[in-house]
Amino acid sequence: MSQTKPTDTMAGQECPFCAQGVFKSCQVDYKATTPDEPEIIVKGVWVEKCSSCGEMVFPPDSSDYIAQVIAEETEQLTPAQLKEIRERLGVDQTQMSEILGLGDRTYHRWEKGTQYPSRSMCYYIRILGRFQTTFDWLKKREWRKDKATTKIMSRDEIEYRFPDYYRNIRPASVFEKDYNPAREFSSVFQ
Repeated sequence: MSQTKPTDTMAGQECPFCAQGVFKSCQVDYKATTPDEPEIIVKGVWVEKCSSCGEMVFPPDSSDYIAQVIAEETEQLTPAQLKEIRERLGVDQTQMSEILGLGDRTYHRWEKGTQYPSRSMCYYIRILGRFQTTFDWLKKREWRKDKATTKIMSRDEIEYRFPDYYRNIRPASVFEKDYNPAREFSSVFQ
């Protein structure tokens, strides 16, 4: 992916930082740090750079481009994706925040793009968006009925609570008493 050159530039304007040079459009490699990744290099970012002091100004298009690259690198959900998942689940932003155990306005800020969920929260939201029954289970706080979060469910109970998971994801062998997922890979290493 590469950034297209912004059409609205400051090229030729006097630098307000040093008042001696003028801005020139050029491309630089931008180093970004995030909580999930130690360092992300965003190549070819268009900036306005002063010919005298070297001060750089990032046009809005460049800031958006940097945010987009970081989102892709960290597997971030975009505000549009967050909105689409929430709407498909049939709740408003405040309800979604409550269901996820967040502050009242957190999901609103995520959809607006002023804050971003962590990588692990994005994984969690993807799961909830994919499995409606899991979302409903969380929304209704079903674990309170069980009085235990580690209770082993029977095959019938799993099929009832998570029909998508049962039918489409896990093999029948997962329900065997002595199921060991490592056995599925043992033939690969022989």
